[in-house]
Amino acid sequence: MRTTNGQSRSGKAEDRRYFKEVRFRQIRALFEISRQGSFAAAARSLGMATPSVWRQVRALEDDYGVRFVTAKGRAVRLTEDGERLMGLAAPLVEGFDSLRKVFSDLQTGAERVLRLAAPASVLNSPLRHVIAAYRLAHPEVRLTLIDAPSRVAWRMVESDTADLAIVGVPDGIDLPARLSVEPLASYPFELIFPEGHPLSKIKRVGLRDILAHPLILAGEDSSSRLQFDQVVAKAGLSARVNVVMTAGNVPSILNYVGLGIGVAILTRSAIEAISFPVVKKAGLAHRDVSTVLGHDNLVLVHPKGRHELGHVRVFREMAASSLKA
Repeated sequence: MRTTNGQSRSGKAEDRRYFKEVRFRQIRALFEISRQGSFAAAARSLGMATPSVWRQVRALEDDYGVRFVTAKGRAVRLTEDGERLMGLAAPLVEGFDSLRKVFSDLQTGAERVLRLAAPASVLNSPLRHVIAAYRLAHPEVRLTLIDAPSRVAWRMVESDTADLAIVGVPDGIDLPARLSVEPLASYPFELIFPEGHPLSKIKRVGLRDILAHPLILAGEDSSSRLQFDQVVAKAGLSARVNVVMTAGNVPSILNYVGLGIGVAILTRSAIEAISFPVVKKAGLAHRDVSTVLGHDNLVLVHPKGRHELGHVRVFREMAASSLKA
């Protein structure tokens, strides 16, 4: 039987069935599970009961005829099909979630905020002139600078607690698929030691030469530490590592290198944040060890799929133009 507009009642029933069974909340539930790693954490994020999240995902799986998640204890991970669906759906969820923020930004008199996360070495050296120029050109934007190690900074963008991040990414490490990554520059890793140190007399410094000495390293979430740990593990030499100090800022590291506590590994951008003359004045020497440890790849990270606010885009473009030059 047909209605006055020509559509059969069975067709309307089919539409109702589709919209009843496949809803945006089901996609969002799967999205949150992919982010949080468990039904309970996804439920807390969504403000729902855990069984409700479970039912949303199971309804989605029933409609598609495949399994999207597997559970092991309390941990949940996406199947290969789940990853495929999230690759398609994540930008839609991100874009929908950002609509309110974009709409508010377009309203007259709306406060404009830019939250930028980056390690101190990046904030203090390659980025400081970009920040100064942006503040001068856009005084109406409330700029919030967040000093955070690279891994923490890119996770802040992923969790929407930062709008942009400029971070180092070690060779061979892939950032989450829902982040857009724009390469900016590449800096060699440097070995820092007191002048006259035995390492200064070795013509070609190898990994074993470095590991023969006590080490002063940046924190475990820093790009330099991630790169170092990865290279050492690949060489099967993790047992030889003797870390005598972990520090979160470059001046502390250089201070204790000067005291003879150990030798340090830093990126060149971190050293430039202090300036090479200061390093020299402190009685320290440095040498490029990129043939051993590789390079620190500086990238600009922003959310993939979210609507980008105009003042955020302006800063991103300024930073990319300046740091790529």
